[in-house]
Amino acid sequence: MVAARSLGFAHTPVLALAVVGWLVGANAAHATSFALDAEFDNGTVGNFGTVDVTAQAGGDLLFQITLNPAVLGAGADLHEFYFNLPSAITGASITSTDVVNTSYSLAANPPVAGGAGSSFAYGVNFGNGAGANGNGVLQSASFLLAADSDLAISDLLISSSTSGGVVVFFAAHVQGTTFTNQDSETVGSSVPEPAVLSLGGVGLACAALARRRGLARRD
Repeated sequence: MVAARSLGFAHTPVLALAVVGWLVGANAAHATSFALDAEFDNGTVGNFGTVDVTAQAGGDLLFQITLNPAVLGAGADLHEFYFNLPSAITGASITSTDVVNTSYSLAANPPVAGGAGSSFAYGVNFGNGAGANGNGVLQSASFLLAADSDLAISDLLISSSTSGGVVVFFAAHVQGTTFTNQDSETVGSSVPEPAVLSLGGVGLACAALARRRGLARRD
């Protein structure tokens, strides 16, 4: 069973497991999309962008983060992206799939800019924003995530929460925003409704069994 990162939300382990079942179909199709739909300061719901994750044949995961400037503002600039992985997975590294001036970098247990008390296992920095050593105003960025063992989309389904109870799988810190007249925002991909997650019960059992067998083979 994948351990959930529980940060002040009592049902997080149950939700994380249920979401694994919800994504069994997505893993079979090797791709799924998450909406960036929750603002961290007060949980305001909005269409802030998307995170698309595609499982690669070699066991890596391809991330595509796309902001929505119609909501965040024309100058919205992606600075950092945060996510979780099970503690059993080691050797995480990233490779930029964009043409960049400054390479993207991966940090473990990073401080979360504008995170409202949240914490994540990993953070991606996209190169100092639009400064001289940066990569311009990024509203779309992609990278490949690898580790010492094969990765699945279900490995990402460990939620984090803010001190105000906003529960998410991913977070993106964005500078140059105009949403609610703030010049920066941190937004995340929220946990789906439990009623939706309950549809994945059968898939959950299959996914958990497949994951355990895969880890046993690597041991």
